[in-house]
Amino acid sequence: MHRRNGTSEHAARGFSLLELMLVVAIIGILMAVVAFSIGGQGERAKARATRASLQTIQTSLDQYRLEYSSNPPALASLIQVKMLKDMKLKDAWDSDFLYDPRGLSPERPYILGSSGPDKSAGNEDDLDVWTMDK
Repeated sequence: MHRRNGTSEHAARGFSLLELMLVVAIIGILMAVVAFSIGGQGERAKARATRASLQTIQTSLDQYRLEYSSNPPALASLIQVKMLKDMKLKDAWDSDFLYDPRGLSPERPYILGSSGPDKSAGNEDDLDVWTMDK
């Protein structure tokens, strides 16, 4: 065997198993950090899209109330009277919007919202058209 500077050619050619394992571990950690940061963006985007849909529906509901002096019995009525474009009346998590034409008070003449990511109404991840921007 030929020697250069006191080492054999075989030892100078490659990386040790420990070095390769360290590089793979670092790449794995970086991939986990990227996946975690991207994962949260999807939920925020869905929440923004649902808020925008709720605001559009709210505007149409207010227009309906001005014209007919009452709330529509269902959200689909807004499509029938051409106050809302033909759109699916579902949130970004593919759940029906929550709507009740009987409001809680004169300041909140109807209930309109989304059950949120967990698709279960009545908890902290729900979106309510009256409180979502506060």
